[in-house]
Amino acid sequence: MQVSYEQIYLGQSKSLKIESYTNKSHCDIVSWHLHPEYELVFIKSGKGSIQIDSHHEDYEKGLLIFLGPNIPHMPFGNKQFKNNIEVVIQFPESFITEKLIHFPEFNKVSEFVKKSKNGVVFSQETHKQLKSSFLKFSKQNNTEKLLNFIDVLYQLSISKNQRPILKHPLLLDINKHSLERVSKIFKYVNDNYSKEIRSENLAKKLGLTPNSFCRMFKKATDRNFIDFLNEFRIKKAQEYFEYEDTSIAEVMYNCGFNDPSYFSKQFKKYTGSLPSQYTNSL
Repeated sequence: MQVSYEQIYLGQSKSLKIESYTNKSHCDIVSWHLHPEYELVFIKSGKGSIQIDSHHEDYEKGLLIFLGPNIPHMPFGNKQFKNNIEVVIQFPESFITEKLIHFPEFNKVSEFVKKSKNGVVFSQETHKQLKSSFLKFSKQNNTEKLLNFIDVLYQLSISKNQRPILKHPLLLDINKHSLERVSKIFKYVNDNYSKEIRSENLAKKLGLTPNSFCRMFKKATDRNFIDFLNEFRIKKAQEYFEYEDTSIAEVMYNCGFNDPSYFSKQFKKYTGSLPSQYTNSL
């Protein structure tokens, strides 16, 4: 899982970035990425997958999702229907803390944005209710877009059946230098998860002492390295079980585990079931 830093550029005459994509004009981000801006995504129709940090789920009949800053995720769009439309809205923290803050009428909207930093998936009812508002963006000028967006935020703030995504976002307070290091760690784990991985060796590759490595990773991701590594490997194990006709023992070794009892313990920790139970449910 290599995470890239997406640089969001705002024009001098814009407070936020709003893009509408069709089947012929896809979003050009195709891999794991993050950015310090908030992101609101509306997908008109079709089914696809949500991959946010270690969270994964499928959606049908379109999607309406909101993410806070610095949460690694894959693109949400799909190519199922030629007439599908994806609207992506990104705005910086300053939009809330330096602009809306001057208007007390927007206090509830500001509170909603702050409370939703860990990600929110909205119901199909809300998706349907706001469909026309999102489809308007491609035909509006900058002033109309801003007014429409604020109305959308308000409607989201009072909508029902909101579902939180993450208990804790992966990257909470990360500077660009730390991001580069974390990206290298993710890439190394992605390329070598089947082999022995020691934090001491990774620390050396990054020019850090083992203690400095642990502190940096903990600060950047709000979790310890071994926890991240185990969860990553278990996610890979799930992929093997779902898409490969292999035994539990083969999957265990392919994912870097050598102890069956430890593998079972970690698998249950992150999936809620034992490997045998998981495979029987497929």
